Amino acid sequence: MKTRVLVTGGCGFLGCYVMKDLINHGYEVVSLDIQPLKRELEWVLGAQRDKIIFEKGGVEDLSYILVILERHKIDKIIHAAAIVDPPLLFNYPVLAYRVNIGGSINIFEACRLMRLSRVVYISSNGVFTTKKYEPINEEHPVLLPNEGPGNGPYSVSKIASEAFGMSYSDSFGFDFISLRPSAVYGFGMQYPMYIKPMVENSVQGIPTKFETGRDFPRDYTYIEDVSSAVVKALQCKTENMRDRIFLIGTGNKLTTPGEVRSIVREIIPGADITVGEGLTEWNKREIKYRGVIDIGRARSQLGYEPKYSVREGIEEYITVFRKYLG
Repeated sequence: MKTRVLVTGGCGFLGCYVMKDLINHGYEVVSLDIQPLKRELEWVLGAQRDKIIFEKGGVEDLSYILVILERHKIDKIIHAAAIVDPPLLFNYPVLAYRVNIGGSINIFEACRLMRLSRVVYISSNGVFTTKKYEPINEEHPVLLPNEGPGNGPYSVSKIASEAFGMSYSDSFGFDFISLRPSAVYGFGMQYPMYIKPMVENSVQGIPTKFETGRDFPRDYTYIEDVSSAVVKALQCKTENMRDRIFLIGTGNKLTTPGEVRSIVREIIPGADITVGEGLTEWNKREIKYRGVIDIGRARSQLGYEPKYSVREGIEEYITVFRKYLG
């Protein structure tokens, strides 16, 4: 009998790619999401869409989660549902509490009650305080006596969910794994991070202009690599793991929008892209915790190995977007 996996937030960017990967690995997949699939992600799934069971609903309702788990005889959960918009949550922090933290607790409680074997939680590398050393690993501080995490309520919601997940796992026996991906990009992405408009506008011959941000660094990680890490976390044997929290990125030096601009212009000659100097106020908050990421734990314990450099990922993004337009 095939393992049946529930993907919360399955209609989101990462959730969609994860569901496609799961189908390709022989799993049965159920999606739980309050939103339907957007057109781009429908295209990503292609024929695989018909192999997925879609349930509409949010993670704020524990009773409904229990109904879904029982109805579909779920074995494991990938919990990706969340509000992934740090500036929005900075202005409306109660949403982080209700949806991101409350939703996670509901998932963990449902796992306790239904005796599920594993939950893979999608956290973020935005949980850290100001960079204290480099490369940054999973032991880097997320809370200090004089400083909280750099991404405000969004970061806090991820840390709190990790803490609850670890506590539930220790107390009630199901396996909990948290992944902290960095700057996930590719076709179907929603949060632009400079790279989306650069790629998609350039393919269509549309000029792109940013007033600021040229030197803002990120470990841009291609969506296929992150999706692969999620599936490996679902599959890995417990006896092979010493840890439960893993950073997911390229592990290479950080890339700035100015460098992304150069790569796009090399691949698409004549691409009209302007990126000004300076940082937005939000960039100034984020840049404090940005640093090279140590992915050694994910490599040794999960078997994760990124396949795409930034250039290779951008090339693939361009190729996929052109196919979509065609």
